[in-house]
Amino acid sequence: MKKLTLLICTLLISISGFASEIDISKQLIRATPPHTKSSAAFFTITNNTDKSINLVAVNSDIAEQVQIHNNINKDGMMKMRQVDTIMIKANSSTSLQPGGYHVMFIGLKNSLTEGQSVDLMLYFDNGEQIKVNTPVQKINASHKMSDHKHH
Repeated sequence: MKKLTLLICTLLISISGFASEIDISKQLIRATPPHTKSSAAFFTITNNTDKSINLVAVNSDIAEQVQIHNNINKDGMMKMRQVDTIMIKANSSTSLQPGGYHVMFIGLKNSLTEGQSVDLMLYFDNGEQIKVNTPVQKINASHKMSDHKHH
């Protein structure tokens, strides 16, 4: 019995010390007024590995298209552009936030109301896929993103 207890304790310590390769935190999706056909998602990706990784796709059933975008300043004008990937450097974090990288939902099937939550599937070039339950929230210019975390 003592050996079994020791084995279980050792396994629990090993599991609790294990860090996921990728953590997703501070996720939210912008609430929309009725009949609005687009919205955006924001979150922070933390890469706990010693190699850079790339977010290569995001999927959700709430819209006809889900795209990764970035806002860029071109000729003095802010423009939104679709990008193929977002790099998360080794042992660092990258935030998707208003005015920068974000996920766009184009052709929303329904309005998004505060209090809802939406499942997103994130795909990375290292083969990892992470399902993230994401709350819908009203966002204004001074909004601080909530601190939900998923591994």
